[in-house]
Amino acid sequence: MIKVCVIGVRGVPLCIGGIETICRELYPLIYQLSTDWDITILARNTVSEKSYTYKGIKIKVIPALTLPGLENFVHTFVSLIYARLFLHPKLVHLHGIGPGFFSWFARLLGFKTIVTHHAQDYLRPKWGFAGRSILRLGEIISCIFANKVICVSESLQIYLDQQYRFLRSKRVVIRNAGSLNFDAVQSDLTVLERMELEPKKYILAVGRLDETKAFHELIEAYNLAQIQNYKLVIVGGGHGTTAYIRKLEKLSSDNVVFAGSFFDDDLAAIYRNAALLVNPSHMEGYCLVVAEALSANLPVLVSDIPPHREFGLPGECFFNVGDVAALARKISVEDYEIYYSVEASKKQMLNTWQSNAEKHVQLFTEMIR
Repeated sequence: MIKVCVIGVRGVPLCIGGIETICRELYPLIYQLSTDWDITILARNTVSEKSYTYKGIKIKVIPALTLPGLENFVHTFVSLIYARLFLHPKLVHLHGIGPGFFSWFARLLGFKTIVTHHAQDYLRPKWGFAGRSILRLGEIISCIFANKVICVSESLQIYLDQQYRFLRSKRVVIRNAGSLNFDAVQSDLTVLERMELEPKKYILAVGRLDETKAFHELIEAYNLAQIQNYKLVIVGGGHGTTAYIRKLEKLSSDNVVFAGSFFDDDLAAIYRNAALLVNPSHMEGYCLVVAEALSANLPVLVSDIPPHREFGLPGECFFNVGDVAALARKISVEDYEIYYSVEASKKQMLNTWQSNAEKHVQLFTEMIR
């Protein structure tokens, strides 16, 4: 058995977040590919159990400080010590450049170390000078000390190669998947009925309620467009009650619905029955939301940022970042099918979690050898 420890995750399966979604999909598939992998996720915030198993993956909860901005940082350090003393893994997989700050420490403890770079988190407005500096340093340290750095998009790898011209051979691209199981959900309208929604009569946005997702701009564009026939539904939650979440809640109305978080079949049904997916985000490492929408054969409108360009969407699917007036014009058209791309949907459907897991297994195996 080859032991692997995963660090940088709040919890699996029910915690909200892109990294949590990735871990929920990825590691059970790695386990299915070969039971030789003994995978333990060292989580910091999950259900009440101290330890449990999810689809063959061991989850161990390591208590974390609840200090804002320091929780993940301190938890990574403590988890690495716990791994060394009690689990003795061959390989440690750190998710994010915050945990990546400790890639030097993981190497010092004798672990083969992978860091997955999910996004340039230091660009998020919530971080002050100290937080941004630590995250930037985490990015540099990851590039120096990790045995491998996985970039979740080609644009992220290009950025790293331009910014840090050393040790480029360590960096690999494994694009995230995002293909929910859309089989047999077309006729399952229960979740829509609970929200009083009609199929193909709502514009959908999905994501964490974070300022970089720019949902406030989408709501402003929706109100400016004065659309009568479609509601705006925002699916996702936030961490705590931030000033931004309170700001968004004030924008709620009969036609602007904050639906909360959904998973699995319910989320698939919400995607499948939307008229249009809009992602106005100012920054992404790789956008799971767009991947899922394309897998559901939805028309999509997205902000013009490099990670969104990787999906192969035609020009009419883009609007300039922060351009509320342009977005309002685009969602005012009579037929959203002009934003549907057969080619982009077919391309995304080939990028499954199964293929993603196979690439990780290949990388893990090469490192162990």
